[in-house]
Amino acid sequence: MLAALALWACQPEIGDSCSNAADCSQTGDRTCDTTVDDGYCTVFGCSADSCPSEAACIGYQSVVSTAPECADLQAAPRLQRSLCMRSCSRDSDCRSDYVCVDMKLPNPWGAMLIDRGGSGKVCSLPPPPDAQGAADVCSPRSAPTA
Repeated sequence: MLAALALWACQPEIGDSCSNAADCSQTGDRTCDTTVDDGYCTVFGCSADSCPSEAACIGYQSVVSTAPECADLQAAPRLQRSLCMRSCSRDSDCRSDYVCVDMKLPNPWGAMLIDRGGSGKVCSLPPPPDAQGAADVCSPRSAPTA
């Protein structure tokens, strides 16, 4: 019993660095997002209030474009991908090279908080400078003529 308790107490948390899924969980309930430098322990496909207590469920690609011209034309988030992200209050709560970002505010990733309640602040890579989505995806196009 003590061995099981020790193993549980040492389990990596959401947002920890990793190089493969085994670095994040021995039971397979967490995985490693290797698309970012030094990896990011997470849970893919989360839903409202399903993340571990240290994390929040964030939906990325929740909008077609972040361009202001598209704001009134956004539809349901059919392209949305969700994952658990480490909750934070300030940058110092995040590991090196990550910042505390409020996903309840407009952001360059078109991301949004899926959880009910919560601050919406999570540890993320810094936003790209002057990021803005393309507006041409919101313009109707004529059907090609034969």
